[in-house]
Amino acid sequence: MRAAVDVPTHAMAREPTPPPSSGAPAKAPRKRKGGRGRRALKLGPDDGPRRSCIVCRASGETDALLRFARAPDGAVGFDVGERLPGRGAWVCATTTCLTKATDPKHGGFARAFDAAVVFDGAVLRDDVKALLRAQVLERLGLLRRRGALITGREEVLRRVADLAAIGLASDLSDGSRHELSERATVPLIALPTMPEVTAAIGHDKPVGVVGVPRVEGAGLLAALRRWHSLEATAAPKP
Repeated sequence: MRAAVDVPTHAMAREPTPPPSSGAPAKAPRKRKGGRGRRALKLGPDDGPRRSCIVCRASGETDALLRFARAPDGAVGFDVGERLPGRGAWVCATTTCLTKATDPKHGGFARAFDAAVVFDGAVLRDDVKALLRAQVLERLGLLRRRGALITGREEVLRRVADLAAIGLASDLSDGSRHELSERATVPLIALPTMPEVTAAIGHDKPVGVVGVPRVEGAGLLAALRRWHSLEATAAPKP
């Protein structure tokens, strides 16, 4: 938003000089087409960019999709950080769309890149899951270095009002999981294993419970949603 500018009084009083008349009627202002831009999609200034899935053609924010890039030799790879140059091909972060997109018979990548592509569907799917898992751990570590991640069951419960969610290691004991489900007032979300979480945040003792802050944890929550949507073992235990 542009900052307001104070206009001098004498400038406000000055009327614009009309252009010399040529005798020709003035042209009506050209109407701007709605198209498929932000206005046509009813997006506000705070909404993120939207992309279309090459499989189901649904349009969504990039947090809910997976970006793939094509190397000069035609190899297709998963761009987990969404930073690789060139045209990208987007796929919904669902098992159904990912399976169809990575089926060579589907041809979605070739159409999206308008060029020959090379990939092994099974390998590419495994890469996607592994990279999403690594991204979750990376963002856990980033929050820890910023001092925004809360660790330890009692500390997490004490500060639950400041949290968006509580993360539980997938191998956390059933007793601790049950206690937290009884006492927590925010959603419980599954994390990778306790050794992975502990290593990611650089802690000297095992960590199986972390508190995800409301504002700073948005990136971690987005990574977790994409990982959960593709990794069956990431679903929280009842």
